[in-house]
Amino acid sequence: MMRFLVAFVLSIILIDGCTNSANKAENKDIVKKDTLSAELNSKELQSLNDLLKQDPNNASNYYKRGKVYFGFKDFPAAAADAKRALSIDSLKTDSFYILFCDANFAAGKTRLAKETLERCVKNIPTSTKGYLKLAELYFFVKKYKEAITNINNTLKIDQTIALGYFMKGMCYKESGDSTLALSSFQTACEQDDKYYDAFVETGRLLATKKNPLCIEYFNNALRIKPQSTETIYFVAKFYQDTKRIPQAIDAYNKLLTIDKKDKHALYNLGFIYFTFLKDIEKAKGYFTQAIDADGDYAEAYLARGICFEELKNKPDAEADYKMAVQVKPNFEPAIEKLNTLLGKK
Repeated sequence: MMRFLVAFVLSIILIDGCTNSANKAENKDIVKKDTLSAELNSKELQSLNDLLKQDPNNASNYYKRGKVYFGFKDFPAAAADAKRALSIDSLKTDSFYILFCDANFAAGKTRLAKETLERCVKNIPTSTKGYLKLAELYFFVKKYKEAITNINNTLKIDQTIALGYFMKGMCYKESGDSTLALSSFQTACEQDDKYYDAFVETGRLLATKKNPLCIEYFNNALRIKPQSTETIYFVAKFYQDTKRIPQAIDAYNKLLTIDKKDKHALYNLGFIYFTFLKDIEKAKGYFTQAIDADGDYAEAYLARGICFEELKNKPDAEADYKMAVQVKPNFEPAIEKLNTLLGKK
């Protein structure tokens, strides 16, 4: 029985195209600046400026203006307003600290962001937002033990914060402890029955254990986001992995009614028809659709090449193996198939 590489990529990185013309790039920058200028002249900003002229010691209005600047991605201005708000009142609310942290983090000043949050929880010991932000920073630099410590501090203050359990689950997951990760994700679901990400992560962990309970969690995720192709894919993949082929086909087809060019769904349908249903022609058709969706899909060229070879079409098989290697150099499975086809050692 032939074996070939199956790619189950769960996320797609979209890369913005670059223009070849320097003039176009320059014009694009001008438009961007003009747009930002228009935003900075917004009525909301003008209103806050007027209020601050009348009351220059109003910390709340500096915070509101900082939020506006942050929304416009003017991070230095946002940080300046948050700092001004903190200079007026650093004990009343943690929101000023959070904005100052976010603005500095967005500007790449991670040390200052961390120091700000440490001041926040020192001055406002009940700040769950401060502890969670600290946990987020530690998670970002893969210091999961420190992240969990801050999450636990949060949950000591309020045991019902679903985000805390979810973040703890992510820490355990990244640390390789799937048992504690699963428990934390399930608790997040219990605390918030509309927490889409918590249901998805719980379902994914259960699916890796071939536990059919994952379908219940995926269905809850779809209750929240019915058009989620991501979750429908996870459902289909679970059925495929557990050899429940009719259900897998139905799920992939459901996904394709939402996104008819989902290359992974098309590829996996090809795999199913080739491997389980032995329908080589139909499998070839799905691999072709996957290639139409992504002309650089090396695994689909390889798979279609195998179909051509099974159908005794050596020239097209050779062409597809060569394309697979062309779009993905050093792609060993394709190189091996090509060499075997051409009688090379």
